[in-house]
Amino acid sequence: MTTIPGTAHSGMNPHILHQHPHSNPGTESTTRTELDAFLHDILIELRQAEHVTTRGKWHWQTKDLAHHTFIYMHKFTGTLTMNGTESHVVRKSACLCTPATSIELIGDEDHEIELYIIHFNLFRATEKTEARRIYERELGSPVTGWIQGPFYGIQRIAAQLTQMTHEGSHTGLKTQILLTDLLQMLWPQEDQTDVVVGQDEPEQWLRSTLQYMQENYMHEIKLEKLAELAGMHPSYYSQLFKSRMQKNPIEYITHLRMNRAKELLLTSDLRIRDVAREVGYRDEFYFSRRFRNHAGYAPTSYSKQVHRNIVSLSYPYTDHLMTLGITPCAAQIQGNLPHMPKSLKLPFHAYEPWEQGRQAFLDVNPELVLTKDNAAAKAMEHIGDVAPIITIPWNQTDVFGHLQKIASIVDRTQAAKDWLDRHERKAERARKKIKEFVGDITVAVGTLTPKGPRMYSHRNFGHVFYRSLQLAAPQRIQNEVAGKSPGVGFNWLPFTPGEWDGLEADVLVLAINSMHEKATLLKEMASNPLWNSHPAVKNGRVHFIDWNSWVVYAPYSINIQLDEALSMLTNKPSLL
Repeated sequence: MTTIPGTAHSGMNPHILHQHPHSNPGTESTTRTELDAFLHDILIELRQAEHVTTRGKWHWQTKDLAHHTFIYMHKFTGTLTMNGTESHVVRKSACLCTPATSIELIGDEDHEIELYIIHFNLFRATEKTEARRIYERELGSPVTGWIQGPFYGIQRIAAQLTQMTHEGSHTGLKTQILLTDLLQMLWPQEDQTDVVVGQDEPEQWLRSTLQYMQENYMHEIKLEKLAELAGMHPSYYSQLFKSRMQKNPIEYITHLRMNRAKELLLTSDLRIRDVAREVGYRDEFYFSRRFRNHAGYAPTSYSKQVHRNIVSLSYPYTDHLMTLGITPCAAQIQGNLPHMPKSLKLPFHAYEPWEQGRQAFLDVNPELVLTKDNAAAKAMEHIGDVAPIITIPWNQTDVFGHLQKIASIVDRTQAAKDWLDRHERKAERARKKIKEFVGDITVAVGTLTPKGPRMYSHRNFGHVFYRSLQLAAPQRIQNEVAGKSPGVGFNWLPFTPGEWDGLEADVLVLAINSMHEKATLLKEMASNPLWNSHPAVKNGRVHFIDWNSWVVYAPYSINIQLDEALSMLTNKPSLL
């Protein structure tokens, strides 16, 4: 005789292991052999399978589950509360609950909902003889809580069980086989010791929590809050975060704080206690101990250290570092350089996608990162925990201001002064030669790019002509820069060939991308009256410069540009 009592309780099975929501279902203490042993001599009874599809606000709650319950949320945005612990769900998720669990699901408004709820019972054989089997209800489970995929297989079985319930055919052997297969999917294989995330796990959870940490590192941040933002259980979130970022969330926040403190120590005159408060430490002595452990120096001596392992995220600042005698360990590169550091694939403009992987920065282990302000946000997002990020504002000063600022940070103030002195002497010699060979001339400096023609002022392409050589600019350019500090306040204006009013000059210098572009443009100028109306074109005094070489607004490149400009305007090789 076989007896299957519906209310008998066998107690917790010795193989049972409770796992926290969103934890990885495999642990060192629960092997695949033990999980298989749990299923040995088990009967599985499907009680009900439900497929819910709706849109908008949806609520399902039970204070005391009567059966083992599996919930697969194929499309769901909202909250799931399990035994008082609330989690935010924003993607495909699954959980397995034992009897007596309190659970509540609330779907957000204006979101599509599709989920499966499967109730089943487990019965274990407690007496096995030739004459009979006696089964008692099993209330435990080796794995409970949040489940990792494979979600395709899970959905397939859940849909079949739902269909069988609808048809009233859910009591046969096929149902038991499907449920057994489902439990096998929910439990780990022997090789599932590492966290593996497939296509069902988008990276939005990481972006949202990184952003939160970067914006709030100066405040207390609890792991539970980050896990809530990610829609995961704290232990699973911490494990998954570490697999992505090579450090756990608490370590990440500490590195953000310490790097921000280093930035302030290098770029401000704040007292140590004020730096500590800026980065979230009320006790300056505790901060100092943490800082020393992290950096190897006391905060009071950090700014006096020589930092050589530097990454440059801006090709002009790469040039500045080279000018000061420092070769970055990795850098964005453009134009001519005396040495070639490891090249980083970085966006040319801030709105372009970040190409370089995080690992490239970890590999070079920088002590310092230099960037323009337009790339600072992306740098903070990707490597804010790797090293202090020093932002040198691009438009607030000119190339000489950039050099002096960078020199003060890397302790090369004297090297900057020496370069400025040498450059001025070189520029003075060039001015004398220009005066000797061509006299007083006006020069218009423009670029021809897909963004349209531009006429430049005393910065970028125009710096050498107007600042170094002190040549006169077209009248409209002079009007624009009047009353503004040298090199700031105005950079360029658009122009249309033929509309030369105020843009006339003795010499026209145009930056182009290729020799093919030069040939095409010369042909157009020869036949286009709009171009021919410019005085420099009519008089055959048009010069072309390479856009890639002249786009770098930085010391080493400017010295090379000065040689080229002198040779171009005098029709003689540079003698500087």
